[in-house]
Amino acid sequence: MPKKSRQFTHTTSERRSSVIYSNSIGKGGLFTPQDYIPAYTGLNGDDDKVAEDAREGQAPEGYESLLSTNNSRSLQAESERTYGSVGGTVRDVLPPRKRSLIEEERDLLIDNKLYSEEPETESNEPAEEAEVVNTWEEVIESGKSISTSYSRETKVVLKNALPLVFTFIMQNSLSLASVFSASHLGINALGGITLGSMTANITGFAAIQGLCTCLDTLCSQAYGAKKYSLVGILLQRCAAITIIFCLPILYIWWFWAESILALMIPERELCHLAANYLKVVAFGVPGFVLFECGKRFLQCQGIFHASTVVLLFCAPFNALMNYLLVLDSRVGIGYLGAPISVALNYWLMAIGLMAYTIFTKNEINPRKCWGGFIKPSQVFKNWKKMYSLALPGVIMVEAEFLGFEILTVFASRLGTSELGAQSIISTIASLAYQVPFSISIATSTRIANFIGAGLHESCIVTCKVALLLSFLTSCFNLSIIYIFRVSLANAFSTDPDVVSLVVSTLPLLAIMQLFDAFNACTAGCLRGQGQQKIGGYINVFAFYCIGIPLAYALTFRCHLGLHGLWYGITSGLVFMSVSQCYAVFSCNWHDIIRAAKKRTTEERV
Repeated sequence: MPKKSRQFTHTTSERRSSVIYSNSIGKGGLFTPQDYIPAYTGLNGDDDKVAEDAREGQAPEGYESLLSTNNSRSLQAESERTYGSVGGTVRDVLPPRKRSLIEEERDLLIDNKLYSEEPETESNEPAEEAEVVNTWEEVIESGKSISTSYSRETKVVLKNALPLVFTFIMQNSLSLASVFSASHLGINALGGITLGSMTANITGFAAIQGLCTCLDTLCSQAYGAKKYSLVGILLQRCAAITIIFCLPILYIWWFWAESILALMIPERELCHLAANYLKVVAFGVPGFVLFECGKRFLQCQGIFHASTVVLLFCAPFNALMNYLLVLDSRVGIGYLGAPISVALNYWLMAIGLMAYTIFTKNEINPRKCWGGFIKPSQVFKNWKKMYSLALPGVIMVEAEFLGFEILTVFASRLGTSELGAQSIISTIASLAYQVPFSISIATSTRIANFIGAGLHESCIVTCKVALLLSFLTSCFNLSIIYIFRVSLANAFSTDPDVVSLVVSTLPLLAIMQLFDAFNACTAGCLRGQGQQKIGGYINVFAFYCIGIPLAYALTFRCHLGLHGLWYGITSGLVFMSVSQCYAVFSCNWHDIIRAAKKRTTEERV
C-alpha cells in the first residue's frame, strides 16, 4: 500500500461547479471538456514563454494543474516553505478554503479520539492550527487508522451542497424565466422560444463555451507561473478570437435562420418566431463571450464565487425584465421581450464581472493580471496553440448540448403542442436536477480530499453516503413532480392541449428522477476519483447508442409520441447510472491514490 499523504490536502475540484447557462438539461454528469484535455500544455511562443513544454509528465515550475480533479498540495509543505516551520502563523497565509480543510482534519481527529476537543491555546488560533497539522502528521506517520463516519460525511456533504443548490437554481432561472413568460402567450410563442433557444445553444453558445475552455488551461498555467500580465493578454486574445469566430454565425442568424430552420421544421410560424428570437439574442452574444472569458479569468486565480455574486443581481432582474417586457400590459412588447431580456442580461453579467474585478477587496486582487489593452497585432499571435485546446472543448460541449436538443427536434416533428410540452417538461427536469448535481459537486470535492490524504476507506463511506442522499433527493423530486403535476403544468401554460400532454408525461419524469439523481452522484464520485474519462465515455455511449436511438424508435416507430422520448432517455440514464456505479466501486483505490500522489505531491526544485 502506498505511503499516505502527510496532510489532508487541498483540491480545486470546486471548479466543476461552473455549468453551462442554457435550457439544456445536461444529464451527462457534466464531465467538462477540460477532463479530456492534457493536464500540462506548454505555452511556447514569443510573448508567452511561461514555462517549458511538459516533458516526461512534469509540469512547469510553479504550476499546479487546475484541470485535475485530484489537484492537491500539502499545506504542511507550503507553510514550511513560507515560515520554515509549522509553528509559523499559518492562518495568515492560508485562504479560507485551506483553513476549512484544517478544521475538517481537526473534526476527523476528534471523531477518532486522536485529538482533544478542548484546545490548549484557545486564544491563539494559528498555534491551534499548527497543532492540528502536527497531530495529523504524527498520526499518519504512526500508521494509526483514521476513518470517517456516515453521520460526519452526511453533515459535510450537505453543508457544502446547500449553497450550490441556490447558485445553480439562479443559473437555471435565466432560461426558466423566458420559457415561463412565453408560455403565457400561447403555443406558438412557447414553441418559438424553445426552437430559438435550442438553435442558439447548438450553433452559438455551446461553441462559445467550448472555445473559452482553452483559458482553463492557458490562464491557469500562466497564473501558476506568476506571469500575471500574460493572463490578461490571454483573456483579451480569447475574447477577440471568439467574437470574430461568432461573426459568421451571427450573420446566419440574421439573414438565413428562417430558411435553414424551414428545411427541418414543417411549421413556418415556428421558424419565423425562432428566427426573430435569434436576431435579438445576437446582440447579447458579445456580452456572453466576455462573461465566459471573464469567469475563467477569475477562476484561474482561485476566485470562484464572482459569478454567483453577479447572478444574485442578474437572476432576479432577468425575471423582472421578462415580466415587464413580455407580460405587462403597459410596457410589455410581447414575444420579443423574452430575447431582449436574455440579451440585456448577458451584457449585465459581463459588466457585473468587470465591476467585481475593478472594485473587489478580495485579497487575491485580480487586477494584478491586467496589464492594459493588447495591440491589434497581438490578437492572432500564437492563436494555433489556443485553438489546439479550444477545439476539443467545442466537441465535448456540443456533444452535451446536441444530445438533449435532438429530443427537441424530435418533439417539433410531432406538432406545436408537443414541442411546447417538451419545453416545459425539460425545464422542470433541469430545475429538479440542480439538487442532486449540487450533492455531486460536494461529493467530488470530499472524495478528492480523502484521496489526497490516502484515506480510501473514507472515500468508500462518502460514496455510499452520496448514493443514499441521491436516493432521498430523488424521492423528494419524484413526490413533488407527481403530486403537483397538474399545478406545474397550469403554471407554465393555459393551453389545454399542452397542459394535458405535460400532466400525462410528468409521471414518467418523476420516475426518471430515481436514475437522474443516481447518475449525478455517481458522476461526482468518478470526478473525485479522477476517472472522468470513464464517465465521459459511458455518457456518450448512453446518449448516442441507447437513449437517443431508443427515443426515436419509441416515438416514431412505436407511435408513443412524447412519452417515447422520455422512455428512451430514461433507458439511457438507467444504463449510465448502473455503469457509473460499477466503475465507482470496482476501482482499485490504491492505484487511484498512487496516481493522485504522483500527479500532485511530487516536489519540484
